[in-house]
Amino acid sequence: MRRLLQFGSVAVLLTLVACGGRRDPVQDLIRDLNRYPEFSLIVDDLRVDDGFFADYFLRFRILTASGQRIADRDTLVYKQRVSEWMKVPEAVFGRYEHYLAMVVASKTDDGRTTGVRQAHPPGYQYVGNSRYGHWGGGGFWQFYGQYAFMSAMLGGHRIGRQDYDGYRGSHGRGRPYFGPSQGGRPAFGTSGSVTEKTRPKFFQRQRQRLSSGGRGFGTRGRSGGSRSRGGFGK
Repeated sequence: MRRLLQFGSVAVLLTLVACGGRRDPVQDLIRDLNRYPEFSLIVDDLRVDDGFFADYFLRFRILTASGQRIADRDTLVYKQRVSEWMKVPEAVFGRYEHYLAMVVASKTDDGRTTGVRQAHPPGYQYVGNSRYGHWGGGGFWQFYGQYAFMSAMLGGHRIGRQDYDGYRGSHGRGRPYFGPSQGGRPAFGTSGSVTEKTRPKFFQRQRQRLSSGGRGFGTRGRSGGSRSRGGFGK
């Protein structure tokens, strides 16, 4: 089945702009996205508006694939869009603040799904599948041309076999995967070295916020556990 990528609006009903006391908007998005054969829900940006009572906001990038008939051929057409800013309670914000530019929910065409506890960099769920690419010279994964957008979302990061094995191990244990360590930092997530290259405005905004006395992201642990290696401003 031939596949194409199209950028534009996705017919996703984003009726929930979460506010204090509302439930996790990701769960509402997942319920709607489950009608697609494939989807990835990525934390596109994070924001805290400081004040006497801080306000917390999340924004998501949504990648979907749906079947269409093009030139008498069944084709999966990929589309992506960015949601509006969603105001969320602090507890919900804390659930996702470590995972900037990472997939926090996904489904592949074999029906397999992942959630925030298995958060991972975009595209890793397709590595090793010969329908999407192959292992090339030097032991790095190469996506086929029609999936070049997946490489673009990785900010030029090349996935090697050891890197992929690390992802599979974390996935099997039901844990997030932040990519290989680079200079003492994870590659991906809110303090990732790759993320800093792909989200420079976010990091600039955070430095300005910290200089004004704001709290850095990642200072609280995931699900009541220890502090994440994926935080920022620690």
